[in-house]
Amino acid sequence: MAVAGLLGQASLCAGQMAIQVPSLQPTTTSSVNFTVQDWGPVTNSDLQHLSSQIFQSQQQLFNLDVDTGSFSRDKVNRFQFDLYVQKSGGSGAEHFHLYEDPVGVFVDYIAPIGISIKSAGNVDSGSLTGIPIHAQYEGDVFSRTGKGDPIPVELGTSSQINIPIVSNLTNLQASINAVTISSTTCTKCWQGQLTATYDSTVQPSGASALILTVQPNTLYALYASAFAVDPHKSQDILTVYITSTPGQGGLPSLPQKIEIPVRFSPSFLYLASAVILGSLIGFGIRRLIPATAPDAAAGTAAAPATGRFPRWARDLILSIATAVIVEIFGLVLFNNTNTSVVFFGFSLDPSQVAPAFLVAILVAGGPPVVSKISEAIKV
Repeated sequence: MAVAGLLGQASLCAGQMAIQVPSLQPTTTSSVNFTVQDWGPVTNSDLQHLSSQIFQSQQQLFNLDVDTGSFSRDKVNRFQFDLYVQKSGGSGAEHFHLYEDPVGVFVDYIAPIGISIKSAGNVDSGSLTGIPIHAQYEGDVFSRTGKGDPIPVELGTSSQINIPIVSNLTNLQASINAVTISSTTCTKCWQGQLTATYDSTVQPSGASALILTVQPNTLYALYASAFAVDPHKSQDILTVYITSTPGQGGLPSLPQKIEIPVRFSPSFLYLASAVILGSLIGFGIRRLIPATAPDAAAGTAAAPATGRFPRWARDLILSIATAVIVEIFGLVLFNNTNTSVVFFGFSLDPSQVAPAFLVAILVAGGPPVVSKISEAIKV
């Protein structure tokens, strides 16, 4: 919240009393002017029915009575309140009605406003504290806290995403009216309606959370994740719109947008299927590649296969087992040290189906497959 500064003055004279109210500057690009209307004198009995917040002027010549029960909006949505100015030791008071005229975008806050009074040759000034200052066009009421990294969403099940937020209102409550969610890049990646639960009231500068309930559409999500293999990039962005109202007379805000990047996390079954299929394809490609002269000579000199399984079956089992071990090792490194797999200069996420599939092909295919792919890329 910026410190309020003096911009201009609003003043009005009624009989022998005049008041002046300086304008405020919440930010360098916004201001709040005050329109003052004199509604005439009132009696002491009228003052007894107010929700009073009483202040004294600097020289103690006047009592300044703010009626907090008058905090409200007029027909054109201007924030308004009543002020009663009474001479110290005098009877009755002068009733003034104040309107706020905000310009620009800022976040609502509570601030002191200055006031100067002239009456029958007496000049004094004072400060009214605890006055809500409301914007016509509200700034961002909430900020997202925590890291902005993509959030993992497990495939094949409904899951909840916890989005921590904090209120930007330093001394006003905020009421959350509605929260809506939409997908930005892959609407077909989700089943049913995306919903959110939240605290309806957030305390000043208070922390809260949005709990998003989501259900990925597995086939579409797998397709989307197959072409977004960089472990540091999102595979979809969920856009959350929050509509809220600041306390003590604030206006409902326009929907505030918060973007939540997500990455789809395949289950163990999908990763295991990718590794096995990749191993079979890599092993098959290796068998189809003609052996080089040294490899052929080594194969001729090799001892005949013995045991329950033929040599090709043992080679296949060994290829699958090696690919599984490499995938597990990659997952352990990635989850604990955020280490990614580098494939021909590209950083891959081993917890995704496509990278697991590619790594399994290379591991099961061995040097012949890697050599062929390198030659193809160089061409």
